[in-house]
Amino acid sequence: MVSLMGVVGWNNLIPWTWVSVNELIPGNIAIDVPNYLTRRVSVIPHSKRDSSRIPLQHVGMTISLVRMCLKHNLLPVFVFDGPPEIMKRAPNPGLILTAQSIYSRFSKSRDPYDEGAAKDLWMSPSLRLYFAAEHVRELGRALGIPTISAPSEAEMFSAVMCRDGLANTVVSNDSDSLLFGSPHVTKQLQLSRGNIHRATLKDLEATAGLDLERLRDLAIVCGCDFHKKGVKGIGPRKGALLLQRHGSLEALLKAIGYGRIDRKEFMEGREAFDEASYISTEGIVHTLNPPLYPKLVRMLSVIMAKERAEEIGHEFVKLWRRFGSHQETLEQWL
Repeated sequence: MVSLMGVVGWNNLIPWTWVSVNELIPGNIAIDVPNYLTRRVSVIPHSKRDSSRIPLQHVGMTISLVRMCLKHNLLPVFVFDGPPEIMKRAPNPGLILTAQSIYSRFSKSRDPYDEGAAKDLWMSPSLRLYFAAEHVRELGRALGIPTISAPSEAEMFSAVMCRDGLANTVVSNDSDSLLFGSPHVTKQLQLSRGNIHRATLKDLEATAGLDLERLRDLAIVCGCDFHKKGVKGIGPRKGALLLQRHGSLEALLKAIGYGRIDRKEFMEGREAFDEASYISTEGIVHTLNPPLYPKLVRMLSVIMAKERAEEIGHEFVKLWRRFGSHQETLEQWL
């Protein structure tokens, strides 16, 4: 079974550490939105009373996240999935189109009590997540937050952004972000307490005694999204020792008796990690824009009183001004 971390048996290998959020301040943080929503929306309890109402809990989550980030002089950059890596999961364009259709209807009607839409969304967790992603994308734009559609998976592009210095961390609990080359990954943000739970690629390399290329080899050996089975009987510790001895995945496979055809399947999975090396972040815009106040108020009025929506709208205008002023002061100081 592949763990929630992305690689079998790596939960105790990756050196997650609680540190001060000051490690990231000031700067941008790349948020793998599909991963973020999956962790939060999927655990929301569902009662019969909810069945007639479209699930919109992600709105409050998004508002709270952006508010806390901006208050800490962090700019959240929302990164969304493009075409999926086919070795990781099969594309499901029909489900995506259905979610987009439901969201399009909802955005026009602004009716949270559309029973047909609510029933469809509550019956399918995947459909609910795609719907939430569409909504969060538009809400992010209304808040002035940079929203990026990745050329492939969001976690891969987020990792590339961090690798290229466009973000200080990737917010994700998936170890693939480290394997795609992100030097810093944050599993949990506890901004109200001033803490983050993070791991760094440098620490992982030191813990495993392997560089990034060999860590990618180790992921295939253990079993991961790109090769579910892995090598039977070899976990991360033993796999790391064997890679140190043999030097590469292919050499290790040869040494333990895998033939050419069997090795090919492993190597094809291994090549999926290399895709990150060919992704460019050139031209990516990652600045905070002024909130679209009328649109933001309209979107929020669906789930709260208009007066409260207007208060939040004014709050984010103030946060935008404060954030811009802080950035200008910092640039002058630097």
